[in-house]
This record gives sequence, structure tokens and C-alpha cells, in this order.
Amino acid sequence: MSSPHLPVARLLLGFGLGLALFAGLYWSLARGGQAPGLGATLLCAALGLGLALAIAAAAFRKTLALAAAERRALGAEREAAQAAANAGDAQLQHDRAWLEAILRDLSEAVIVADRDHRLLLFNARADELLAPCGPVGLRRDLRLLLEIADADAAFAAAAAGSCAPAQIHLADGRGPFAARLAWVRDPAAASDAYVLTFGADDAATNARKLPPRPAFFDFDAQRLSPSHASLADRPLAALAYCVFDLETTGLDVENDAIVSVGAVRVLGSRVLASENFATLVDPGRPIPPASTAIHGIDDAAVAGAPDAATAIAQLKRFAHDAVLVAHNAAFDLAFVARAAEAGGFVFDNPPFDTLLVARWLFPDLADHSLEGLAGLLGIAIGQRHSALDDALATAAIFAKLVEICRHRGLATYGDLAAASNMALDMRLAAHKLSRAGGL
Repeated sequence: MSSPHLPVARLLLGFGLGLALFAGLYWSLARGGQAPGLGATLLCAALGLGLALAIAAAAFRKTLALAAAERRALGAEREAAQAAANAGDAQLQHDRAWLEAILRDLSEAVIVADRDHRLLLFNARADELLAPCGPVGLRRDLRLLLEIADADAAFAAAAAGSCAPAQIHLADGRGPFAARLAWVRDPAAASDAYVLTFGADDAATNARKLPPRPAFFDFDAQRLSPSHASLADRPLAALAYCVFDLETTGLDVENDAIVSVGAVRVLGSRVLASENFATLVDPGRPIPPASTAIHGIDDAAVAGAPDAATAIAQLKRFAHDAVLVAHNAAFDLAFVARAAEAGGFVFDNPPFDTLLVARWLFPDLADHSLEGLAGLLGIAIGQRHSALDDALATAAIFAKLVEICRHRGLATYGDLAAASNMALDMRLAAHKLSRAGGL
């Protein structure tokens, strides 16, 4: 392809020749013994300029031709590059779909994580097995979902060979499971990743399928009391909250007992994670294996722990005059009331229920469970069914709900109490309709 500077050079050369011809003719006429006349001068000028314009026109036509050729060549190159890119994208999509189909059908869990243990890839089996331990998603911390036994040794063994055996425990207590660990190194990349594969039998999977805590409503006791009217005009951002959770021997609020308590303080919408309270509780009876499978607490764990009355008295001291907050609060408060009665004291701090607040804020949300709200709001739950971890997750959820309420015009305790009571009225109406056979 010709140089783009060649037409410019020709143009300059043409003007130079024209001017030279003009100067030469003029000089010969002026110095040849005859005075240059006007006609001779004009003739010289016309000849020089004509030659310059002719060469310039030829150079300009050549420039246009070269530019058009270059545009056609560039267009062809772009079309070829785009076609190659489209073909590459199609192949990439095909390969990705093929890989996803293989991973989806594997009976083993497959997990890929980076050096910081952030999830890069996982298949459906991994999602199924890890879901009870907390939210599973890209860039989430794998260490919140499982623990690799002797992790340093396992990674060192994997670094020395293509694949190394390992053992893992899931964060909800299931395990140990035999696993395989391997590094994936890309010479062109600055970071490495590792692949973890493991399987679990049906018994381990069934731990996830045990019945969850039901939504529990005490329609008489749960309504926020007028005795807390002094709080009505207090801004939500100016209140202190004690967010708590209980684990129990079962789901019967009349006959089951507390096995652990966890709580954390919140100021306004700021979670004070370091200001927390947690204790195991001796229920005074054997803990059913089905309950242990959920929360991981057995009879040996609670040996020597305080009884429920003592533990709830400790919770009351921790809460002081804060507003109590829990998810599905009526369930927890029923156990708290029984324990307080057994201890001879009253625990009557004003309560809020994140379940009711969420039902009012998001009436069309399909899942108002702790997991559902955590997923909606982008909050990670630590070890699910650990009282303290669930309390921390509930606190984070409540803090975000308070901010959402503020943006919707609910600024005071009274505003949120009215919304909670409204949600309870709606639930009561649905409950009565269901019992009447209308649903």
C-alpha cells in the first residue's frame, strides 16, 4: 500500500517546479537584454501555475483513490475480525453450556475458589449441600460455609501434586466428608485458584430437609403495647436495640426448652458486632437427635451450662433498656416469657419483629424467612442455626430495614410500631380466613 505522505510530496514538488519555471523564464527575459514585458510575465506565471495545478490535481486524485482503497481494506479487515470474534463467542458459549451441563449433572460437589477463598464457580450439587450453611454465591467467602481439616497441610500436598486428598466439615456440623483438592495455575495469570470436590450421602443431605422453624404469631401478646407510648416519638436512629436469637430442643413453644442464646447490640442502624452475648443453656432434658442435626448442640455440649432462667436473666442484663428485636419474634419471646416466669422476674422490653417489618415492607416477597431476607438484602449468614450468628444476621437485616423504613417515611418508634401492628392485623385476617375454610 502506498505511503499516505507520497501525494503531499508530489504536490509540493509540483508547486516547486512551477515556481522554478516561472523564476527561470522571468530571469532569462529580465537578464537577456530585453525588459520583461507584461505579456511575458503573465505567460511565465500561467505556465508555472498551470504546471503546479496539474501536478496538484493528479496528486489529489491519487490521494482520494488511496484513501478509498484504504477504507475498503480496513472495512474488510474489520468484517473479518468481527466474524472471527463472533465465531469465537459462539464457540465460547457452546463450551460454557457444555461445561455447565457436565457440572450440573455431577453427583459430587465441585467448587472453584481463589487464594482468598472467594467462590469463583460452583455446581448445583455444591449449592445444594452448602445452602444450609449460609448464602452461596460468587465472591462469597468459602470459609463461612465449610472448613478444610488441616488446611495448610492439604494445600501443601496439593501444591506438590496434581490432586491431594482432604477432609472437610460443613459449617452446620455435617461431616467429615472425603474431598479432593487441586491447584489450577494459569501461567499467564497473576493469581491461582483451587478446585475442591466432595460428595455426601443422602443422610447428610437430609439434614437440610428437616422442618424449619414455623412462622409463629401470638396475636394477643405480639401487638406492641401502649405502655411503650413514651417511645412513640423517639427516632429509630436514636434507639438502642438488642437483637437476639434462641436455639431450642424443638418447635413446641409450650413444652420444648432453650439450648442456646445469642444477642448483639445495635445503635440506630449501626451493628455493634463486638458487643455481643452468647451462652449455651442446659434444657434439663435430653436434646432430640433431630434437633442436634439442625443446630449441632447435644447433651454433652450443654453439660454444666446455666439453666434457662439464669441465661434469660443474663440476656435481660445485657439488653438493659434496649428494644428487643428478633426474627419471628413471638416464637423466641414465648420461650423468654416462660424462663422469666420461672426465674421470678419480668422481661418486658418493647419488641420488634423483623418478620413483621419485612412483611409490611415487602408484601409480595415470596420468602420472608431469615435466609430469604438475607439473600434479598445481600447479607451473609455465618453458621446457620448458631444463635449468635443468626442474631448477627438478624441485626444486619434489621439495620437495613430501618434504613428502608426511613426512606419510606417511617422515622420514629411509633411509625414502625404502627406498621408492625398493621402487618399483624393482615396476618390475623389471613389466619381467620384460613381457619374459616376460605383459603
